[in-house]
Amino acid sequence: MRLIYAFKHLIKNYKHIMPTYILSVLGLLIVSHLAPVIGTILILPISIGVARVMINAAEEEINMMKLPIFLGFKPKFYIKNLIFLGLRQILIYLPLAIGALVSVYVFDIFNELEFDISVAIGNIVVFALPAAIISLMFAMVPYLIADERFDQRKHNPLKVSIKIMHGNYIRLILVRLLFAPWIALQSSGIIYLLLTYYNKLFGGNPPQGFLRPAFFITPLVILFIMPWYQMVHAELYAKLRHKVSDYY
Repeated sequence: MRLIYAFKHLIKNYKHIMPTYILSVLGLLIVSHLAPVIGTILILPISIGVARVMINAAEEEINMMKLPIFLGFKPKFYIKNLIFLGLRQILIYLPLAIGALVSVYVFDIFNELEFDISVAIGNIVVFALPAAIISLMFAMVPYLIADERFDQRKHNPLKVSIKIMHGNYIRLILVRLLFAPWIALQSSGIIYLLLTYYNKLFGGNPPQGFLRPAFFITPLVILFIMPWYQMVHAELYAKLRHKVSDYY
């Protein structure tokens, strides 16, 4: 049902949502290209403006903010936003980083081991599963920060997100499974674009294979599928927010 509501609200408010969303995507792409690590971290609060327009659309707010792209960069809250969003990313990717280090350590000690698909599956189960669970726990962090009713000065959005999502993991898991192929296609298309750019820069040939067709689907994913995906999260937040009404 949230999928249907999200679709309806996205289409109805598309012209209000997309300017902020497109600027966010472009800003993240440009800054992360210029400074891949530091730039990506410093621009994390750009997601808060997107979350705000999504929440407004989910709640059918008549007076929507015009282009709140810099909402997360307000001097009073920028550092806090950066800390909370940065911690969220670190905690999500930490199990994967540990898994990579463990794999390197094991294969370095037992260098006679050959690649085995069972080893890869084992790593996915052991290390990717905790990362996925942590991602579910902190799924509502950008929406809490973007919600003007949430008192960020007194409450930790990471902890509150856990409270909101408690008992609601299955809903979001089903949504993410539905959108997973599209997200994979978008990632493949972006990889193709970057590889093509760097190959031309250094005199190589464009990559071939499955990445090339994925590139042509990327605009559809960026302009419709991913906004729909984020809109579902906003719809879920609007529905579950009553669970933490004491924090507003």
